[in-house]
Amino acid sequence: MNKETYDGYVLHRRPYRETSLLVDFFTEQNGRVSAVAKGARGGKSDRKSLLQPMQNLNFELSGRSALRNLGRVESNARPKALAQQALFCAFYLNEVLNRALPEAEPFKRLYAQYELSLDNLQSQSTTAALFQLEPILRNFEFVLLEELGYAPDFLYDTQNESEIKPEKSYTLLNEIGFCEASPQQAHAIRGKDILNIHSQDWDSDALKAAKKISRIALRPILGEKPIKSRELFMAKPTIQHQT
Repeated sequence: MNKETYDGYVLHRRPYRETSLLVDFFTEQNGRVSAVAKGARGGKSDRKSLLQPMQNLNFELSGRSALRNLGRVESNARPKALAQQALFCAFYLNEVLNRALPEAEPFKRLYAQYELSLDNLQSQSTTAALFQLEPILRNFEFVLLEELGYAPDFLYDTQNESEIKPEKSYTLLNEIGFCEASPQQAHAIRGKDILNIHSQDWDSDALKAAKKISRIALRPILGEKPIKSRELFMAKPTIQHQT
């Protein structure tokens, strides 16, 4: 039987048949992969406690079909201790990855950015307000867009074939880039804010512009289906994640 070993994180899991789980992983070696964890929902299975979102694992997959079988599973590290807004942000990262990534295609830089994002979320987990965590989300989104080939050039005005100017306003057109626009135009973005995003100078205006840009740029990848994890930001119950 063909077996392969992976390091990666659980993105999502859901019930599969009577006693199993269908688990989506983000792996360092092969990007997003899915597997059936047979019997993992059974009362005697110890794998269910390991197969938690944001858990770093070493595991084996076997089989030749797109949907493979999960074999040995071991923890690589202590579970991420995430709470409240930081936990909601991590769920958002997982949902975006699960919807955006093609099957079995490696994204080494994105994997490293994901790990960095989880570490940064954990370091600010108990004290940070959402606006303090937003740079982590925006940096992650822009790396994702770059890796998938959808990121705009933050220094270039496509319409005028010139550099972005701080005193002017622009709009983002997918598959084209930034084009000069009237400041009164819907979705207009100041050149100053675009340049600040490029240099990661995260003042409040740059953060607002970055959210607008990321939503426009991610739309062709994620589609129109609502992002479920965004509902958590609106509900804002106190939740802790230790597994």
